[in-house]
Amino acid sequence: MDRVRHDYVTSGDVRLRVQHVRAPAPSGPPVLLIHGMAADHRTWRRTAAALRAAGRDTITYDQRGHGGSDHSAEYLLDEFAADAERVVDHVGLDRFDVVGHSLGGQTALRLAWRRPDGVRRLVLEEMPPVAQHANQVQDAMDQPLTPRRVWLAVKQVVQTPGALSRFDKTMMDSVSPQFDPDPAWWKRLAQTPQETLVVSGGPADFLRPEYLQLVADALPRGSYEELTGGHTVHREAPAAFTRRVLRFLA
Repeated sequence: MDRVRHDYVTSGDVRLRVQHVRAPAPSGPPVLLIHGMAADHRTWRRTAAALRAAGRDTITYDQRGHGGSDHSAEYLLDEFAADAERVVDHVGLDRFDVVGHSLGGQTALRLAWRRPDGVRRLVLEEMPPVAQHANQVQDAMDQPLTPRRVWLAVKQVVQTPGALSRFDKTMMDSVSPQFDPDPAWWKRLAQTPQETLVVSGGPADFLRPEYLQLVADALPRGSYEELTGGHTVHREAPAAFTRRVLRFLA
């Protein structure tokens, strides 16, 4: 097999663009990295390179509605997880770690529920939790547009050109109601068997650290780390993020 493999895999009614890159000297389980909303697989370039330097194969892909993958009529969180499971089967992963950012964190978590014997360890970076009560959704997400948030959006366009233009902007209407209060989600969270690191980017952005601490506290084997960088920690504080992830996945 080539060291770098680009491929497409069909999941339901969509095609997903997948990248599988071998480490020069593999020494640990592969790592699946799942991007967040309005991004694509390229957001992980620095993180993936550091993982491969540490001996870990990396698998990235564009979630449905993003990048080189197809759009779909609706966007259910469980469909995102089914897509990730299809990628896992296509690549042939047996035992592996998963890192998910934002929406990709929800995908990663649901994949871990689907594959309890496959997912070894789990990193949830700035993953918006399903709300515990109605006001929590508004508190977490309805924050003013600040110069910093505008700058980060511009920076994303420069660093990953095309990601925003290829993003299906109808997705928000489909995804948002799935974050309404749901006690069943918190009950399932409390049964997650994997060691899980919950990463916050601090109070600089829209997702409050205390909500992520609640997620870590609810996980049976959860730990919490607050870094800087806001919502996109892996891009805005790459060195600190990579160090913490490598230490956790060792």
